[in-house]
Amino acid sequence: MKQVLYIIIIFICGILLGFAIDIENILAVDILVKILLYILLILIGIYIVNGIPHIGIIFKSLYISLILITITILSSILGGVATSIILNSLEYMRMYIAVSLGMGWYTFTGAYLLTIDRYFGLLGFAVNILREIIMFIVYPVLSKRMSLEAICIGGATTADTTLPIITRFSGGEVALIAFIHGVIITLLIPIILPIIVH
Repeated sequence: MKQVLYIIIIFICGILLGFAIDIENILAVDILVKILLYILLILIGIYIVNGIPHIGIIFKSLYISLILITITILSSILGGVATSIILNSLEYMRMYIAVSLGMGWYTFTGAYLLTIDRYFGLLGFAVNILREIIMFIVYPVLSKRMSLEAICIGGATTADTTLPIITRFSGGEVALIAFIHGVIITLLIPIILPIIVH
């Protein structure tokens, strides 16, 4: 629980610093963040490989990842359907499903849906960034009882930004499953969204 509190505090500090500091060259910050993320992914890769006792684990991880991908996609679709019903907006059900099927990839989902409709572009960005933030907050708690199932919350983010949290709280084998899950989801999103929207 302490770790979750640290993550929340660090995140809030980042938001407060964002208000306090006027970053003139946002491109330089973006490049720095990407470099640090790549370094972190290299270190996680080393950690995962050192934690795998034999090659059979990789095939088992792929099988489990495929099951989790199915659950992630189906639950995202159900989330979109439920949202359109709750908002009494059945005529836009496809768009709400598309927003949900962004599965955490907010930059792609927001930009893609923006080409179709401003409201859904903004919603696609906001909902999917919120999904990533929720993953950071709830995974440490859920990982104690359902470390594999909780991977579905992160969607595409489990291949990069939320992978360190998964690795920290669930270890190398679960991190490998999460990474495979995130990579495949990331490859599927640009295929699924146009099919749903059109």
